[in-house]
Amino acid sequence: MDSPERAGTPTPNPLDAERARLRKEGFTDHQIRQILLAREFAAPQATGGAGQGVMTGVLSNLSAVLSHARGILPSIKTALSKLFDRAASPPVRVKAAGYLALMAAVIVVLAYAVKQEWQQHIISATEIAASQVEKTAAEAEIQKIDAKIKKATDDTPMPEITTPAKGFFAVRKPTTTGK
Repeated sequence: MDSPERAGTPTPNPLDAERARLRKEGFTDHQIRQILLAREFAAPQATGGAGQGVMTGVLSNLSAVLSHARGILPSIKTALSKLFDRAASPPVRVKAAGYLALMAAVIVVLAYAVKQEWQQHIISATEIAASQVEKTAAEAEIQKIDAKIKKATDDTPMPEITTPAKGFFAVRKPTTTGK
């Protein structure tokens, strides 16, 4: 329990001390709030639980696409309301339609890129691994055959190949008589 001397006073916390320090430096309450919020959002966030690590590859890209899509949802909602607002002027409605078309195209392109990466790294991974095993086995078999050929050719003497003597090939001289 609190002592009788401290019964009416609030318990100080580090945030209050920081606010007091910033007030002494001459900042207004609004500026102090902005500074504290900026520090909070700039601070590294703790991860949820054990076993969570840095996402890489496909999951990271999928997370980025979903984050992008989630981030533009409010602007899409605003553009849809402008598009279907009968009181809005035609240029505003056309601009909203263009914005919606652009955002749809961006999301489709990003989704296609994630799909391609998913196909390459997740679906095709087993096929790639199987082809690597086949390739390694084929290379080992080729090395065995090469070793047998080398052993067979090392044991048998090869005849010496000589170059033909000069003038060996007959040169035909053109004739001046007709056909």
